[in-house]
Amino acid sequence: MYCHVTFFLFALISRVTSMELPSYITACSRNDPNLNDCALKTAKESIHQFSLGDENRHLPPLDPVFVEEITIYIPNETGLKIVFKENYFHGLSGMQIKGLKFDFNKKTISAEAMVNLEVANKYDLSGKIMLVPLKSNGDSSIKLKNADLRIKMWYEHVTGSDGKIHWNITKHEIKYDVERAYFRLENLLGDKNIGDQINNLLNELWKEIVNKVGPTICLSLSSAVVKNLGVFLEQVSFEELFPE
Repeated sequence: MYCHVTFFLFALISRVTSMELPSYITACSRNDPNLNDCALKTAKESIHQFSLGDENRHLPPLDPVFVEEITIYIPNETGLKIVFKENYFHGLSGMQIKGLKFDFNKKTISAEAMVNLEVANKYDLSGKIMLVPLKSNGDSSIKLKNADLRIKMWYEHVTGSDGKIHWNITKHEIKYDVERAYFRLENLLGDKNIGDQINNLLNELWKEIVNKVGPTICLSLSSAVVKNLGVFLEQVSFEELFPE
């Protein structure tokens, strides 16, 4: 599955105070023939701490990531409409970085990661099954097992107020696959039998549902990560990240 995002930070580098590398990130020499191996190692070691955010660096936590609303139709607009509200995506702090590559000539960063996500939310269900009108709401949850994320970012060089070169991310795209998704709506219509039938239907159609909501989810998650990374790159110069 594929989701393309044009994402301009519009950050005013001149207003950002230059900061040193945090203790949990190790610099890699730009001349190291094994640069990408070095970068992958430090990414694996730092992703948990990075996802927790840093108030001093104006980096909000990435676990959870909040998504206001996600809407799905089962099987289409003439059937059931389910609006998932107040979605809190938990799990990015446990993300496993599987690959990382920097191309200084093309000014790109490519990364691959695996993550398990649990979403706590609320639902609002309406529509018809077999011409019978239904309406219900309550607490719900979604689990995404082994979501494989492949993200590519493009950046440009900008000069910060410190007179040094910084990276500014201009856009990114993401491809993703999910091994399995699980859905659970609580207290459906106050009837356990009907509730079980609807939940079973959702879980039988999980692939179709993920195809429908995937772009919204990947846009929200990747934009949150890339935005934090962009702010971080405003603060830390290219020279500090990749010294000679």
